[in-house]
Amino acid sequence: MNDEDTILGLVANVKIQGFFITTEISVTGNTMPLHIRQFLHTKHTFICQGASGRKFVYKEGGWRLVFTFFPTDRVVDERYALKNKVQFHRGIKKQIKQTKG
Repeated sequence: MNDEDTILGLVANVKIQGFFITTEISVTGNTMPLHIRQFLHTKHTFICQGASGRKFVYKEGGWRLVFTFFPTDRVVDERYALKNKVQFHRGIKKQIKQTKG
C-alpha cells in the first residue's frame, strides 16, 4: 500500500454525518499528513454553521489535498455534477448543427 492509498483509506474511514467526501491529491508530499481527520471535522463544523463553500484545500508535509463535501440528502449541485461524456459531445454536435443550419 502506497502513501496515496493510505490517505484515501484514512479519508474513507472518517465518518461525517450527511456528507460524503471526495479527495483529490494535487501534490504528493514527503511525510504523511497527521491532521486530516481533525481538518475534515473542522470544515464540517464550518459547513453546519452556514459556510457556503464545499471545497477545502489541506496542506501538510508537502502534500496538497483537495476535499469536496457532497451532501447525501439532496441532488449534487450542477457545478459539481459529473457529466456523461457522450451526452456532452452529442450536445456540442447538436449546437454545431444548429449554428450551421
